[in-house]
Amino acid sequence: MSTASTSGPGLDDLVKLELKVLAKDESAAAAEEFIPVFHRWITERVLPELLIDVADYSHVHEGPGVLLVGHDAIYAYDQSRGEPGLLYSRRRETAPESAGIATLDQRLDSLLRCAFRACDQIEAEPQLAGRVTFDRRRIELRVNDRLFAADDDMVAALESAFSRALAASDIGNGDGPVTLERIGEARERLTFRTA
Repeated sequence: MSTASTSGPGLDDLVKLELKVLAKDESAAAAEEFIPVFHRWITERVLPELLIDVADYSHVHEGPGVLLVGHDAIYAYDQSRGEPGLLYSRRRETAPESAGIATLDQRLDSLLRCAFRACDQIEAEPQLAGRVTFDRRRIELRVNDRLFAADDDMVAALESAFSRALAASDIGNGDGPVTLERIGEARERLTFRTA
């Protein structure tokens, strides 16, 4: 499925994507509590990828929170729009785990797996004592690459691919499949949210 836009590269070439899994409740854990957790993840190699550093933006109101910077992706306890959650932001695909990703469908499946793995890890963190849980049915997908114009064909193709990835991951809303809505303004990065 090469969904090439007339104004840019095809969606199968889109690597810079962000996936945010929203927290179930207003967390009882402060963003600063993620700093030692993420530092330990680096030293203990908790995730199967190269993790480099931790950045603290918890002082920024409704900002990026605390970031765990990796070579291929950034993980964050993100607080944007006043909605805490785990943000997984892929920048490149050089890790062995990314080998063989050639289509948008494969990439979205990989994004979900990586984000959910980090959510599981956070929920099991002894230092956070079960105070942070995530709702795996409340997810946002954002295109983080301005080279991909959000024309009608691209929007429809990405929405369809994301719906397939969610269904394949067994993410539903009660009795039926989850629905998606586009959020934000047209000038903002293309973002879908499960509804």
